[in-house]
Amino acid sequence: MIRLGSMLPQAFMIGITDLVDMIGAEKTVKWLIHIGRELGETQGSGLEGAPEGDLNYLPICPFADELIRFIDMFGERPEEFKIIVDYVKEREAAHKDKVECPAVASVLCLLHHAYRVKRAEMAGQKTLHLACRSPLTGSKPAYNEEAIAEAGVTKEDVDKILENGVCVFKFVKEE
Repeated sequence: MIRLGSMLPQAFMIGITDLVDMIGAEKTVKWLIHIGRELGETQGSGLEGAPEGDLNYLPICPFADELIRFIDMFGERPEEFKIIVDYVKEREAAHKDKVECPAVASVLCLLHHAYRVKRAEMAGQKTLHLACRSPLTGSKPAYNEEAIAEAGVTKEDVDKILENGVCVFKFVKEE
């Protein structure tokens, strides 16, 4: 049974799976990014995450509880979520400016990255998304090698932060 408190997040995730089936991964990704940017706009300028040197990180995924509930409800991670993550990784591989791409370990990383980028833009900052990992799947981390290089850190530096977190990024003042 769905608890009423989690009905809306569950409906949203069902909507994601339905959209992938109805309109495809590309348009669903655009929709998720649009939602993230709109949410960022409503929150206003700001930088999120706990500082670690000149990087920031999230100790926990803000969507982990809802994703876990969703997967528990359906018994497995929907194939449509994997389709989106795979699509984004393929798109990033062909992107001419890879440093601007998000590291994606979960379907909701797209929404969250767009949210974080929009808020940082409004604060005059550029966001480099270095790495993330999904607390759900135990999967290996997703990295943005170009962003790591641009941030002036090593993959080992990022891995140390990921030991205590799920997402690592750097904010850079816009010139």
